[in-house]
Formats: sequence, C-alpha cells, structure tokens
Amino acid sequence: MEYLSSAVSSVNMQAVLVANGLGLGLMIVLMLSTNRRGKVVSLDGRLFNWMCRMCLALCVLETLSFWLDGRTFAGARTLLLGINAALFILNAIFSYTWSVYVDYKFYADIQRLRKIYIYVALPAVLVCLMCLLNLVTPVFFWVDEANAYYRTSLVGITYVITYCYLTYGAVLVFRNRHKTNRYLFMPVMTFLVPIYLGSLIQLCCYGLAMIWVCVAFGLTSLYINLQNEKVFLDTLTNLYNRSYLMHYMDYLARQSKKGTSVLGMMLDVNNFKYINDTYGHLAGDEVLREVGKILQSATEGFGAVVRYGGDEFVILLEGDHRDMGEYVRGEIAKGLARYNASGNAPCQISLSLGVSEFDRLDVDKFFRDMDEKMYDDKRAFYQQQGRDRRQRRTDGAASADNADRRQ
Repeated sequence: MEYLSSAVSSVNMQAVLVANGLGLGLMIVLMLSTNRRGKVVSLDGRLFNWMCRMCLALCVLETLSFWLDGRTFAGARTLLLGINAALFILNAIFSYTWSVYVDYKFYADIQRLRKIYIYVALPAVLVCLMCLLNLVTPVFFWVDEANAYYRTSLVGITYVITYCYLTYGAVLVFRNRHKTNRYLFMPVMTFLVPIYLGSLIQLCCYGLAMIWVCVAFGLTSLYINLQNEKVFLDTLTNLYNRSYLMHYMDYLARQSKKGTSVLGMMLDVNNFKYINDTYGHLAGDEVLREVGKILQSATEGFGAVVRYGGDEFVILLEGDHRDMGEYVRGEIAKGLARYNASGNAPCQISLSLGVSEFDRLDVDKFFRDMDEKMYDDKRAFYQQQGRDRRQRRTDGAASADNADRRQ
C-alpha cells in the first residue's frame, strides 16, 4: 500500500494552536449561548449542539495529533493511532449528523428519519469500522516506530464520503426550500464553502490546521442565521412575522423605485372568535396553521406570506401581478375548499380579503387600503350571513305553518 509523507517537519504548532484555538473558542461561545437560553428540547436544537460538541472535540484532538506526530515516549504511538482513528470517526459522524439536521429542519418528521437515515448512515458506519481496523493494520493511515504519521492512498475515501454527506444536505436545501411550508434562514454556501476549501487544503498540505476552524466559522454563521429564524418567524404558523414584514417593506420600496410593481393582499379568518369560543383555542390555533399552509401553497414560493397579527395575514407579490393576483385568489379558494371538505376543519372556514397596489411613497396608505378593503369584504360576508339566517328562519316558519295546516 502506498504511504503519503507526513511532513512532520512542516507542522507549525503555533499556527495549529492559533487556528484550532480559534475554533475551540467559537464553539465554547456558541455552547454557552445556547445553554444560557435554557434546556434545548427540539431535535434540531440537540443535533446542532452535538455538532458544536463534535467540532470542539475535533479541534482538541487534531491539535494533540499534530503535537504527538514525531514525538517518542512510552505509549506515544498507541496514543497517536487512537487519536487519529477518533478524528476520522468523529468526522464521519459529524458530516452524517449535518445531513440529518438539514432533513429534520425541512420536514420535522422523525418517522422519515428512522425510515431513510438507517441506510444513509451506512457509509459513515463503514468508515467507523475501517478506522477501528486501522488500529491493527494500515487502512487510512499508519504510524511508524518513530511515531511519524503517514496517510495511505485510501484516505481519499473518507473525504469523498464526507463531501457526499455535506453535498447531500446542500441538495436537500436547494431542492426543497420552496416545496415545504418551512422557511429556513440557512446559509448553506457560507457553511459549506469554507469546509470544502479548508479540507482540500489540509488534504493536499499536511501540517496546516484548516478543517475544524472552518467548520467552526460555518457553525457560527449557521447559528447567527438560526437566530434570524426566531426573530423573523411566527412560532405558531412558521410563516414570516410582522418584524420580517417591516424589513421586507424596505426592500420592496427599493424595488418599486426600479419600476417593480408590488401587490398586497390582507386576509382575515371569518368568525374566528366564534371558533375559539365554541371549539377552543387549540382548534383556533390549528385553523391558523392550516390557513398559513394554504396561503403558502397558493403563492408557490413567488410571494412572501406573513402572519400580520392574530388571525390576519398579508401576502406580498412582486412583478406582473394582474394575472398573478387572480391566480393566488383562485388557489386560496381551492385550498379552503379542500380543507373544508377534509373533515378536519371545526366548521366551514372562509377568509375576507383586501387588495392594494404598493406606492413606494406611502407605506401607511398601502396597509390602510388593504385593511379597509378587507373589512369591506368582511362586512359583506356578515351581511350575507345575516340574510342567510333570516332566510332559514323564514323557511323554518313556513315549514312549520305548512305542517300545522296539514294537521
């Protein structure tokens, strides 16, 4: 088997300590920050914490590996073999955990994970078994009697498997971000590009500690964007919230200066107080979640859907909105019809809707117009509802009168 030089003399321990020390520091800060917020109970939160812990451990182990390389004392060779085996094992587990994390962030389906990820784990399990075998015979690396570390020609297998897991997670994001009802503030490229570059540099140039400090930067970027999820997403419906809407309006104002037209729709659930009072607030929450899914599905990713407050929602559409607006209204009607026919709705659900065109010079007028038109629609709904009740009473009285005459 071919051995690749370890280049012990080229290891700059000061640079290794600085790089991995920086990665270690970033992971400690992230872990302290997440723990300060209280116990993490969600699966995605626990997975993220485990990735931080693995990155922390890998920074420490890699530093020890570089320090031990070429040093001779009792047990040094055994220690270096064990540390490098642990490095390869944790690397495989980390990249596998990333793919599980991304999948759960999109689908939030534990049954899906159990069904699919037993098979997705097989390459990582294979790497782990080969690393254990590496303790007795060279597979990915070897340590000679002088305690010098060498990589074998098979070491590329671990990099290929790692890249496959990382790329698989990226593909999940780019293929599904508009197909699910989950908004994600996940900076996939800012997470992956440093890892790809760092690992390739370290693969080609042994002695440079690049991988795990790059992973630490990627996790830090991911954490910052996860905080945006909490700031800008409504926890009940998983739609954008009012805070995000205000930021988005700044963007739309700039777009409208370029001639881009923007259409706004404000929607409100009819008889929502009756639903809460009659069926309970849990039923009301479920209605809001379902309406959010209907609105998100109706826009098919080309519009921003916002929970404006309570049972009110806002949809913002950019571009040639004449046909688009009618299309979205039609899709909303179809979605409501399916939901009402499913038997899952506590009662017949309907929405009042107001539409307005955005004028970059007056944001307040934009929302005021939508609001007024929506309440015009709501008044018309309640008036029609009142006429229907009166008609039913009249029909009932007439039926009773006819019954009396027959008697």
